[in-house]
Amino acid sequence: MKKTKLAICALGAASSMAIASDFQVGYVNIDRIFSDAKPAKEIQKALKDKFATQQQQLQSLNDKLRTEQNQIQALATKAPSVEQLSTADQTQLQSLQSQYQKDQSSFQQQYIVFERNLQKTQELALSMLMSRTNEILKTLSDKDGYDLVVTSNQVIYAKSKYDITDQVMTQLNAVKADDIIKQITSTQSAGK
Repeated sequence: MKKTKLAICALGAASSMAIASDFQVGYVNIDRIFSDAKPAKEIQKALKDKFATQQQQLQSLNDKLRTEQNQIQALATKAPSVEQLSTADQTQLQSLQSQYQKDQSSFQQQYIVFERNLQKTQELALSMLMSRTNEILKTLSDKDGYDLVVTSNQVIYAKSKYDITDQVMTQLNAVKADDIIKQITSTQSAGK
């Protein structure tokens, strides 16, 4: 009876080891893919180019606000209190403060719209790139027999032999980003 139990345990252990040796795991450094892959770089450049005009407009408005703020401070330091300023300086100060408030409100509204459009477009691009990456991972997993592929931010420790990032990058670098770029630029244009 003891020998039978031992034989069953040995058989179970042997089959577990056989299953474990067939189980193939890989991990991918997604951060590296999104920063170093050719399509990711092309998408980043397209986003930068597409939003450059809005960014320059915001910078110009911010510079104008700074100039107005400096002018307000310069006028305010002409006298110990606003009441002691000349009538012309008081009128100019009120005018500058009113313009500053309008410009500041305009800047905040434009900035919010800019950030919203940028974030929406970045999320779309990231989603589309991730979709392509997942297609590559599925094909690679099927071809090379991976049973499980995880991202590196989910891994506490793994030997480098399980890193398949380079294989994914090689295939991803062959992907044309043109259709993703067209879609993100048309989405951004609609958001203006």
